[in-house]
Amino acid sequence: MAEIEWSSDLSVGIETIDEQHLKLIELLQGLEDAVRIGKDAGLIEDTITNLFNYAKVHFATEEDLLKKHKYPEEKLHQMEHNKFITKAFEFRENFDARKPGLNIEVVNFLSSWILSHIQITDQRYTRYLKKHGHS
Repeated sequence: MAEIEWSSDLSVGIETIDEQHLKLIELLQGLEDAVRIGKDAGLIEDTITNLFNYAKVHFATEEDLLKKHKYPEEKLHQMEHNKFITKAFEFRENFDARKPGLNIEVVNFLSSWILSHIQITDQRYTRYLKKHGHS
């Protein structure tokens, strides 16, 4: 498991979004810590739930912003969010069934997805918004 740390490379230059990304990373770090030190299943489950719930709040914020500014790839961005939510439910079902290896799989998926989403997908809409006058 590679821990994600906030850096300027992850900034999209929109304060609200950056703050939410930082919060997502902090929640992910909490999950990584819980898995690494072998916390009990209840704590890990609560941490996963908190992370996924906050992700939904963040997704709604992003989607509202993209809709407001008529971002041409809004639907594609929303589809990425929906795929994440679908995967989150799969993880949740597997966690409830106590399938082995799930915790590491969840952390690896989340780390990879969050980094990729911020560095590629979110940077794309940021360029569009800045080009069209959003500061």
